[in-house]
This record gives sequence, C-alpha cells and structure tokens, in this order.
Amino acid sequence: MLRPTCDFQPLEQFMTRDVTFHAVLQSLRLGLFDTLEKGPYTAEQIALMYGFLPEPTEALLDLLATHNLLARNGDGYKNAPLVSEYLVSGSTFFQGTAMELNNRFNQYIVSEFMPLLKGESQARGRTDDDWGNADTMRGTLQYAILGALQDTVAFIADLPGFQSFRAMADIGGNHGEYSMVLLELNPNLRSTVWDLPGVVETAEEHIAERGFSDRVTVRPCDLRTERLPAGEYDLVLASHVLYGFMDDLPGFLGTIHDALKSGGWFVAQHMNPASNMPPEQKCSLEFVTRMVGYRTHFIPRDQMESAMGAAGFQNFRTGAAGRNQCGLIVAGQRA
Repeated sequence: MLRPTCDFQPLEQFMTRDVTFHAVLQSLRLGLFDTLEKGPYTAEQIALMYGFLPEPTEALLDLLATHNLLARNGDGYKNAPLVSEYLVSGSTFFQGTAMELNNRFNQYIVSEFMPLLKGESQARGRTDDDWGNADTMRGTLQYAILGALQDTVAFIADLPGFQSFRAMADIGGNHGEYSMVLLELNPNLRSTVWDLPGVVETAEEHIAERGFSDRVTVRPCDLRTERLPAGEYDLVLASHVLYGFMDDLPGFLGTIHDALKSGGWFVAQHMNPASNMPPEQKCSLEFVTRMVGYRTHFIPRDQMESAMGAAGFQNFRTGAAGRNQCGLIVAGQRA
C-alpha cells in the first residue's frame, strides 16, 4: 500500500488556526478575559457564570492555555500577561476593537474571494467608506498605540525647529491622535486633519472627547482629486496613507511639497518591507491589502527617498516605528 511522502501537518495547522482565532474572538466578545483577570477560576466556575456546559468550557480554556493565553494550575485558569495587557477591556493597550477590525477585513475577503480576484467587487470604495466607522477608527487607534504612534511622535518632536512649528496638516489623519499628541508637546501648534468626507463627523467627535476642538480642525478632502492649500504648513504628516497614491507617488508628494512653507517638513510613516516582521505576516498583510484594492502595504526606503527627491524634498531623515520596527519613518524638508 502506498504511503504519502510529505508531512500533512502544515495543512492541518491551517485548518485549526481559523477555529483558534474564532475561539479567541468569541472569548473576547463574551468578556471572558475580563472575568479571568480576577481569576483563577475552574472550568466549572466559568461554566456556571456563563451558563455553559462544563466539558466544552474546559476544552475552550485548555485551548486558550495551550496557546499561552491563559495560565493553568491546580486552582484553575487565569490570564497570561499577554492577555492582561491586550485583551482586557480596561487595559491601556486593549486591542479588542483592532482585532474585530482585522476580522471584518478577513471575513470580507472570505465572502468576496472570487469576485475580488476577478476584479468584479468594488473593494476600494467599500474600504474607503469604512474609515468613518466609529469602530474602525477605534481599531486603528488601538493598533497605533502599540508603538507606531509613540515612535512617530518622538521622531517628529526631534526635528529641527519643532517648537517653532505653528501649523500642521495631518493627511488621512482619521482619529487625529497623532496631531493631538504632537499638540500636547507644542502648545502653540494647531492641526488640520484632512480626510475623506465620511470620516469628518466621527473624527470631530473623538477630537472633542479629547478636548482639542479648539486646536484641531477636521476638513473633508479627497486628495486623489483635490489639493492642500499652498505654502500653509510647517509640518505635513502622512501615516499609513501613501498606499492609496502609489500610481503616481512622486506627483502626489509634489502636492505635499507645495503645501509646506519654506523649511517645512514632510513626515511619512508606513509599513517597512525590510522590517523584522515575520515573513508569513508580511505576506498575509500584503495579500489582504491587494485584495481590498490597494497597490501595496509596504513602501521601501529607497522608493520613498527617490519619490521625495523627485518632488523637491531634501535633508532626508529616517527612523523605525512600532513593534519589530515594522514601520518606516521617512522625513524630508522643503528648501
């Protein structure tokens, strides 16, 4: 009798990953991790709290523990430090809404897989429409505070003359958090967040909640067809925005150059193809990005500097942002 020559385990792992992620997501939705933050609790105690059967409840807790999300001992189960930091709703770095956002993207691709491959689905328009969704905004902000926001703000605050900046543009700024943290560091700085019309109302609500309505203005603008006012800004920031302008990156950066005052700085922060992010994660992210209608999710340093140079920028500076240095910061100055 013939026997297979290749190990089937990698394919088996593909089949179980989706179930595992669903188990994590459902546990998050149930508030299970909030409960286990007060643990340890036995499977029987958890089953009683939630009205579940003890045996499948124990299997769920064992699954989470096997993936190092829970600590398990003779007293029962409790959150591992990873979960306490990222999956407990009261944590500063809670990522629950970011995970739901990622899941929505994935489910859309699953449901529209063949139309997306054939170009029969209006993916880009649907994606653009979603940026004004309050949960999408919360999700992108949650992901930003994993390090990219902190690193990008520190990089900008170290630019020559930062304390003399008075006006900045935050293009595609969405929640406006990059602007507001920079304004906390420079009390004389004001920001205009330029974003798609559907984003404006939700962004204004978030900015008002943060108490910055007097210094941060949100304006509707589709920079694929419109331009920023010329010679207006000391700083223009583009965080995870340029993916939408890859058809003519030098031309788009030329419009950014024109919006700056003499000596003003442009700072871009995007995913770095040379980062330490695991290759499988890079490929998955790129796959999702291309399927939903964008050219790429990664812009290398040499491409950025070449396009910025063609647009008239000089005095380039670079830095890393976020976990595993997954983000690349590139800055250039207008003469």
